[in-house]
Amino acid sequence: MASSAEHRSIFKLQGGTGKHVDGDVLDPLQCRPFQALVQLSPPPRDPGAQGSLKVLPGFHAASAHFFEVSGLPPPAGGFTPLTEHDHPDLIDEELWTPVARLPARWRDKHSRGELPAPSAAPSARGRAGVVKALRGLAAELRALEGAPLQPGDYVIWDTRLPHTTGDPDALCGHERPRQVFYCAYTLAAECVALSAEQRSCRATGLHTSWAPTAQ
Repeated sequence: MASSAEHRSIFKLQGGTGKHVDGDVLDPLQCRPFQALVQLSPPPRDPGAQGSLKVLPGFHAASAHFFEVSGLPPPAGGFTPLTEHDHPDLIDEELWTPVARLPARWRDKHSRGELPAPSAAPSARGRAGVVKALRGLAAELRALEGAPLQPGDYVIWDTRLPHTTGDPDALCGHERPRQVFYCAYTLAAECVALSAEQRSCRATGLHTSWAPTAQ
């Protein structure tokens, strides 16, 4: 029978990640093309509170175009924070929305073929044009008023999609911490370096090196 010393907890108390991109925007199928989570805890009363997952909707489709017209080096994988110096327009709160359930109205519109046209961000002229299109998409999604995530809900997203769980290292401050089960997917033709790191993390119980609060 294994002793208690041989058991390792799979739980980790992690503060906010800050707004960031995890993927390689020019070669998104490298290493970790998709991330996902299963919501375990009930939602906070404020869906925009620290700890809640928020995203910059639509950016994954426009990411390569944005960095090209901005003259900025594109994220090449790992953890790339969005900063006030290089990305002041992208960290604007008006572009970000809490992840929520698909509202019934959206499903009804989809069944009737009445969804709005795709975002113009991937083909917009210039950096300002991309941001303007993204701002419009975020407003459109907020107007749909999707319900907060519930325990058991599954969320999957493209790693080119900027996301955050709050200000860097900030804790939610609620009576109970937000609990989720994170998942990451690699292609069948695996990334050797990443797979080696993941095997090491499973063996040692340490967090991956790209995590903002890895310990």
